[in-house]
Amino acid sequence: MDTELFMINWAGPLDIPTENLDGSIVVMTKNQEKYQCILPESEEKRQENSKNYNGPTPDELMEALFTQSACSYRIESYWTYELCHSKYLRQYHETKEPGKKPKIQEYFLGYHERFLRDKNQNSDNSKSEGVETVQRVKSKKIDGIELPYYEVNMTDGTNCDLLNTPRRTRLLYVCQPDGHGEIYDMKESSTCEYEIMVLTAVLCSHPDFRPKNPPVNQIQCHAIESSPDKPKAVSNFESPSTSIRHHTTNEGIVKEDITLSDGDTINKVKVYRTPKATTPPTPALGPNTDKQILRDFLNGDYCLQGGTGWWKHEFCYNKHARQYHDGPEGRQVIYLGHWNFQKHLEWLQKNPSKRPKEKDSRKHISLLYTDGDICDLTGSKRITEVRLKCIPNEQHPHAVALYLMEPSPCHYILGIESPLFCSLLVKADDDGIFTLADVEGL
Repeated sequence: MDTELFMINWAGPLDIPTENLDGSIVVMTKNQEKYQCILPESEEKRQENSKNYNGPTPDELMEALFTQSACSYRIESYWTYELCHSKYLRQYHETKEPGKKPKIQEYFLGYHERFLRDKNQNSDNSKSEGVETVQRVKSKKIDGIELPYYEVNMTDGTNCDLLNTPRRTRLLYVCQPDGHGEIYDMKESSTCEYEIMVLTAVLCSHPDFRPKNPPVNQIQCHAIESSPDKPKAVSNFESPSTSIRHHTTNEGIVKEDITLSDGDTINKVKVYRTPKATTPPTPALGPNTDKQILRDFLNGDYCLQGGTGWWKHEFCYNKHARQYHDGPEGRQVIYLGHWNFQKHLEWLQKNPSKRPKEKDSRKHISLLYTDGDICDLTGSKRITEVRLKCIPNEQHPHAVALYLMEPSPCHYILGIESPLFCSLLVKADDDGIFTLADVEGL
């Protein structure tokens, strides 16, 4: 059996009669202070509640959500997501122009089984995969807490051009007492396949769907019979006059002798800990190495890569910006833009605010990469503004961070932040262009 850890929280008197509390005990200190402590539900108790439960099934509980007409919405910088729980999940963007009818770009990320069945009810052979009620309740760890979930699969969405298959989505409904079916988290788990976590209160009455306690459980202790909010010994322990003496053993383990402000020593508490390892700063590679890295970068031989999601990003100066994914079937690549000096100059002429600022106030420069792969949303080639930004970091002078934003369909901003650019930015000309001679002058 796994060991359960507990942490005690001390508080003032309860607002409800103590006789109405289940799973509580009364404790008394050596100073005759009394407290009512509410114990968290143990794993054994959870299993017992699950075994004895004879209420509605998860499917029956979810009916309350599936039969409501209201949809849930999640609004992001460009896209809006509409989740109609027994119908579909839709991704759309609405463009409004004065005096014109609004234009809507939309993609359906999947349909509910009921919606597909109703849509094809006149077909004798209509059958589609959809809701999948898992017999064994599965869970997902979020912020250290195991969250059991009810899974629904939405299928047959808008066709995905990359895979030539319909989009599909896994909906994970989790218990949240004040949840109303809102989208808590969403990600593209693989190309054109999505995973959405949804909060709902309808599952909370079922013991199998209550969040499992974290490894350290909270025990709430409340003062009773005019006792102080905290025991005297605890208050003394937390006081500034508490002294801690450290002794390091031959094994490198620190032993702490804790002495309270009144002079009493806690003999029954042994505190042992291993000193935390410190991460040494990245050693400086020297100016010659820095120059060589910048030479290779400006030649396009040293490409910057980053990203933590499904897609990784790569930027090769004077060559291209692209995103890629390495999978079992090889590498998928989408070019976000190629370097074209003339088109970059035309862009600066149309957008003078994109030109580099004065050298004493310059924090970044912008470069335009055009003629990327065709965008299935617009039918046009992808375009990317690359922003090279100086981020000082003395401990890690060669660190590089990349992030990608899409303010409009297939028009990207690729941000690249690194200490490497700090000495280089001031060398850029009025068009934001570097040369190898700029590196030699550093």
